[in-house]
Amino acid sequence: MTYQNYSLKQLQQIDAAHHLHPFTDHKEMREAGSRIITHANGPFIYDSEGTEILDGMAGLWCVNIGYGRDELADAAYAQMKELPYYNSFFKCSTPTPVLLAKKLAELAPKHVNQVIYGSSGSEANDTALRLVRHYWALEGKPEKNRIISRKTAYHGSTIAGASLGGMEPMHKQLNGVVPNIVHVMMPYAYELALPGESDHDFGLRAAKAVEDAILEAGADKVAAFIGEPVMGAGGVKIPPMSYWPEVQRICRKYDVLLMLDEVITGYGRTGEWFAAQTFGIEPDTITTAKALTSGYQPLSALLVGDRVAATLVEKGGEFNHGYTYSGHPVACAVALKNLEIMEREGLVDRVKNDTGPYFAKALQEHIGG
Repeated sequence: MTYQNYSLKQLQQIDAAHHLHPFTDHKEMREAGSRIITHANGPFIYDSEGTEILDGMAGLWCVNIGYGRDELADAAYAQMKELPYYNSFFKCSTPTPVLLAKKLAELAPKHVNQVIYGSSGSEANDTALRLVRHYWALEGKPEKNRIISRKTAYHGSTIAGASLGGMEPMHKQLNGVVPNIVHVMMPYAYELALPGESDHDFGLRAAKAVEDAILEAGADKVAAFIGEPVMGAGGVKIPPMSYWPEVQRICRKYDVLLMLDEVITGYGRTGEWFAAQTFGIEPDTITTAKALTSGYQPLSALLVGDRVAATLVEKGGEFNHGYTYSGHPVACAVALKNLEIMEREGLVDRVKNDTGPYFAKALQEHIGG
């Protein structure tokens, strides 16, 4: 029986009775009733009452090529018929994750050539935390395990992801975060710049907070710094252009790995395939998800730089980590087709040269007016 056989009220009642939603006050939702989205096309979604809604958030920052793309449905269907699932454990693989890894290495910064798959950005950041700590243990420095993050950052909803993030409400509900993670100031001049302080100088001061945290702990204790190039769920906060080059210099000075969370910014959102390229960052890891499949399938890819990958391969033995759906063949087939469409239609260049400048100009004119 399909949903068309149910009234809106019936769907809302069933939803309230059986479905616990993410980031939702369930008492409020049960009193008001949930909005039931039934279909979508292009940039629009439609609820069960037929209301057309412009989906300005692209789902949750993920539907980069829009809704209703038959090519993605066809790619999923073809792969489901040929090989709907097999795992990538124990020296096994399937064609689509192999080819997707090759494609991602072509698009990523030149020193980033390896991929670890998962199903969500939260899983990717969880994996990244485990990977960088494992890296330092393999290098004979297990005590080098502290991670520096930022206040109001968002790195997912697993215990590790919520601990990496700087969202206090999430920390309170954890009743204890993963140890050896510290949070420094966010690089948001609008809120935190001193009177008369330029954006440039503020960016350097915000970066110095990272250096201060390294020195306080001791560089021999700090494994990595993690940050979103543009803070997403914490408020879409763009750092001054002086910030990331200085953070990168500091990380290199103290031999601290640089982890980028590009779950939101990855795959064209800043006018390059990755915001690392926009800001001139050379990270050791990049976590990605969301727009990798434009949300049509759940898939994440942790992109691993050559330095970390070489140690994992040469010194690591078996990496005791993975997920049932790591490198899911259907999800990877959809991702390959999604990236093909983005390239064919020049969507990343359009963001850089057309829609991005247009919206920036319109916003400046609106604020200035």
